[in-house]
Amino acid sequence: MHLPNEAELLEVITQADDPNAVIMAAYHALDDAVGAVLQSMLSRNEQAVQYIVSPLMRAQGPLADIKVRAGLLLGLGVISREVYCDLEVFVRLREFCNDFNSSLSFSDPYILSELRSVETIKRTMPIDFDPSMMSGLSESMMNMFILRHHQKVCSTILLAITELVGQLRSART
Repeated sequence: MHLPNEAELLEVITQADDPNAVIMAAYHALDDAVGAVLQSMLSRNEQAVQYIVSPLMRAQGPLADIKVRAGLLLGLGVISREVYCDLEVFVRLREFCNDFNSSLSFSDPYILSELRSVETIKRTMPIDFDPSMMSGLSESMMNMFILRHHQKVCSTILLAITELVGQLRSART
């Protein structure tokens, strides 16, 4: 496991063609980062890694779930409550995306509400969107407005994930 860098995140998020893919990319980056932090904490001994840590973090292991790993890091004082809560939001968003077969939109009230609750988003680039902003726009202008909004939200998510991964990276050392 490794901590994704900003260039990797940028590449994955900019290649994502819809909000589902963006949220999944963000979730996977955070999942990898949380796993890397926990593994580095528990891997002081090569045999321990091979026989204890790796089995615990496998798909069926008790530490396979990001919420469990993040909760352990919070309980050990490795990450702050704010980082833990931000991670929880991306877990909820991933679960929400998994519940839908069709593509979602960054204008969906639930997605907007969840993203607006992320502390790193509040600090870096709050999301401004109100459906009334589109009233009176022609179809082509509305499509451009929605595309611009989508791009802004992708950038906001990228900034938030980059900051969260950075905080996890500093917790790792």
